[in-house]
Amino acid sequence: MLTRRNLLRAFAMAPVVGALGPLGTRALSATSWKRAFDSALAENPRLLGWQGVTEPRLAAPNLPVTGALPPGLTGTFYRNGPARHERAGHRYRHWFDGDGMVQAFRFDEGNVSHQGRIIETAKYMAEERAGRHRFPAFGTTGRDSPPLRGPDDLNTANINICHHGGELLTLWEGGSAHRIEASTLETLGRKTWSEDLKGIAFSAHPKAEPDGTLWNFGNVVSRGLLVLYHIASNGRFRKTGAVPVEHLGMVHDFVVTARHLVFVLPPLVYDETAFGPNVSFLDSHVWRPELDTRVLVVAKDDFSDRRWYRLPAGFAFHFGNAWEDPTGNIHFDYCAAPDATVLTETLRYVMRGEFRPPTEPTRFAQVTLNASGDAVQDISSVSAEFPRVAPAVVGRRYRQVYALTGVAAPRTRPTAGSSARRSISGNG
Repeated sequence: MLTRRNLLRAFAMAPVVGALGPLGTRALSATSWKRAFDSALAENPRLLGWQGVTEPRLAAPNLPVTGALPPGLTGTFYRNGPARHERAGHRYRHWFDGDGMVQAFRFDEGNVSHQGRIIETAKYMAEERAGRHRFPAFGTTGRDSPPLRGPDDLNTANINICHHGGELLTLWEGGSAHRIEASTLETLGRKTWSEDLKGIAFSAHPKAEPDGTLWNFGNVVSRGLLVLYHIASNGRFRKTGAVPVEHLGMVHDFVVTARHLVFVLPPLVYDETAFGPNVSFLDSHVWRPELDTRVLVVAKDDFSDRRWYRLPAGFAFHFGNAWEDPTGNIHFDYCAAPDATVLTETLRYVMRGEFRPPTEPTRFAQVTLNASGDAVQDISSVSAEFPRVAPAVVGRRYRQVYALTGVAAPRTRPTAGSSARRSISGNG
């Protein structure tokens, strides 16, 4: 039987460093991207949000409010995302590469204040001292990178944020969460769930069930392993395990039911042979539609109890929710795309000030995984992204999901134009 120690220590650092290490020898020639972006920004002010920040802290004590806030609305709304995109004339080549900034919007008696602070990861602090980009990133090759000790040397803490077990955590795809002081937004350091899990990927979209139980995964592509996490509502680590997956690649999100974890595996797979003198980590992934989209179902109480399903080849970032009926059929929704061009094209070239729309927008989809072994998928004509449900129904039967929708003109902005509520068929 595999234990946490002999399973995870064996590949905690070296395999991921092996996957990313060659990037450190590649030249970074991003000055032309900065010139292109600056020129485009002068013509299109909508690009301002993609320019990035240069100051490590932001503050606006009294934001103007249009309309009226709900009476009694009090509290803090936290968000994070890529914020620092440029150093010393060099600009990152993918939106996912920027150093993360945590932001707090505080609501109190009809007033709103804003506070922002760059997350002081090891990577950010090393590049602050150097005064330039040194490390490779998801979509940008490296520049005289020092030897890498592990994935957290590249951690930008820029994808998501959650509050769990009394801690505010900023999340990245490939490494540790970072702990944040909620009032000052000071970076307190990396989160270690246990010594055996130190430095192991803790992905950016954990799922908190109504009772506070947290589930998550980490993607170790170079070993073909999904590492699973089970964490109690008080933040105490319960158990972990690893699932071997052939042709593993981009896995950004997942869903849970009362009894299972559900992973959709698009055919954008990591290929270690794709590395070359000027190949980023993103570009070492290959689109292989002949593999189809695979769906992995893992039992919560026994990680060795697994089922596999297949869907037509497609791509996905984000999922809404899932539940299972008394017969064992699993139902879930997500935002489906026919390919990964939103990742490989749209979110790359916006850093040059170019809006290259994906092949098609992501669309709302519903899937049923029948206990008999077949999968049925229904993709609507409605564009959608970032689906959410009420926290009280995560992993349970639900009636509606909220998402961003609306296809913006590709040459003005690559973002959704509105939000929408969608009823879920079969959940009545």
